Amino acid sequence: MSPNRGLAVGVLALLTFASALVAQAPAVAQQPTEPAPVGSVGIRLLEAPVALQDDPRAMAYIIDNLPPGTTITRRIEVSNSSDQEQPVTLYPAAASIGADDGGFEVGDDRAVNELTTWMSVAPTDITLAPNAAAEAVVTIAVPPDAPEGEQYAVVWAQTAAAPTGTGIQNVSRAGIRTYLSVGPGNGPPADLEIGGVTAARSDSGAPEVRAEVTNTGGRALDPSGTVELSGGPGGISSTPVKGSGGSIAPGQTGNVTFTLDAALPAGPWQAAITITSGLVNKTSDVELTFPDQGSVAAAGSSSESGTPAWIWAAVALGIIAVAAAFLVAIRQRRTT
Repeated sequence: MSPNRGLAVGVLALLTFASALVAQAPAVAQQPTEPAPVGSVGIRLLEAPVALQDDPRAMAYIIDNLPPGTTITRRIEVSNSSDQEQPVTLYPAAASIGADDGGFEVGDDRAVNELTTWMSVAPTDITLAPNAAAEAVVTIAVPPDAPEGEQYAVVWAQTAAAPTGTGIQNVSRAGIRTYLSVGPGNGPPADLEIGGVTAARSDSGAPEVRAEVTNTGGRALDPSGTVELSGGPGGISSTPVKGSGGSIAPGQTGNVTFTLDAALPAGPWQAAITITSGLVNKTSDVELTFPDQGSVAAAGSSSESGTPAWIWAAVALGIIAVAAAFLVAIRQRRTT
């Protein structure tokens, strides 16, 4: 992480702490990404908390930490990309994060958990003209006696065709994930640790790098990252290759897999791995050689704790201030 980026993270942390002093953090409009349609229905988030404007996860998902007794709203947009009028139903449904690389798992139909009982969407039903869109509002009202911890849900936009003569009905839906942590202040911080790194071959024979990621913080992770190979046979190197993994709940471990070009030599290689989730960023440097088949652990693992640079900057400023005060005291003593 660069010093400038680290300083920005520090400022963001201070702003986040300040926002926790009010009952409800304000939301700010954003330029949303293109919706990902399912069938002919698309849905996207239109706003995110001011304190999370630099968090890419908060641009796509409803993410927040709320004290008990707090109510928030988020604007969403629902779109119809077909050339036919579509009735759309909006509703929340339960979700969870599975263990052992289970990732973010949605419940069947209108599955209910504690979080969904706090959620509502208005309006619940919209009729969209062809190639049209409309806004709706998601409200989350956390009761005063809500337990602390993080819960998960999905806000669905669903359209259903008329049943056929066989009784089969075609249903299409698109959703926005919800990660809600309940607790005082800004809630537990997110953090991760890169564990073992493995060089492997896929079933098709392509080389793969698999990084084990443990969620050491108090919030769910959606890890992604890059791997860059250097120092290969003949001194060759590779361009950064992207990879991603499923959601990881606090205390659980998952994997991020990077699939590389099948023509890549076996090695040995120096691999620089970067794993990111939201504002959390960690790196690990290893030496690896791809096996002919199966997998083998990488050697010489060296990981970076990812301590934000703003912390080191604050420590350095503190040392400078103490040193300056000491010098002033010495000069005053000499003049007297």
